[in-house]
Amino acid sequence: MMVSQPGCGYAVLLCTWKQEQQPPTESVDSSASSREGPIRDVILHQTSGRIHNKNVSTHLIGTIGRGCSKEPKGLGLFALCTLDGTLKLMEGADKLLWSVQVDHQLFALEKLDVTGNGYEEVIACAWDGQTYIIDHNRTVARFQVDENVSAFCAGFYSCKGDHNSPCLVYVSFNQKIYIYWDVQLERMESTNLLKTLENNSECGELLLRLDIAKDDVSAVKDLIHKTLYFPKKAVK
Repeated sequence: MMVSQPGCGYAVLLCTWKQEQQPPTESVDSSASSREGPIRDVILHQTSGRIHNKNVSTHLIGTIGRGCSKEPKGLGLFALCTLDGTLKLMEGADKLLWSVQVDHQLFALEKLDVTGNGYEEVIACAWDGQTYIIDHNRTVARFQVDENVSAFCAGFYSCKGDHNSPCLVYVSFNQKIYIYWDVQLERMESTNLLKTLENNSECGELLLRLDIAKDDVSAVKDLIHKTLYFPKKAVK
């Protein structure tokens, strides 16, 4: 079991009572273990050498999915956020994958697959309604809720129809509950128009009609420029 600790730390609680209940097999091993002392059942971790405020609250979310049908053993992926705006994604005990610093007080942390690719994004919410959606590669999408937020959660819920969909749920200080349902993004990473058109069969046919090679990047860029800014101008 993992428990968040103030100052962007966490503790791992071990099930040592199971080991203590097992009878020793040999007297030699029993005496050796007694000299080593009692087994530690709480292991504390600090995620950074930078000094954090010892009193700043920290939230933790674990077992973040990464597209694998069978998750590896161990701590896996987990995220931490603090009230001073620190957000981290960790793998294993002490491997930091990325760290993000924001100017908002983060008080809630969730995980949710909003792209449908099996990878769960990290979702953090601040008191003022600022919401961050961050993927495993530290790509960030954010938006602002109109009211200050007192509670936040995310998950798959059924709002309309007979199937569950990604939902974000906010509770305001005005005793209102806001549910954003069917929250889905086509992708998290940024792209450009050229890459999008490469996979468009209709665009390829139009380029052939205009006698423009699909791999001629400069000609395609010039065509897009004229189409967007000078649509009435004849293409030469």
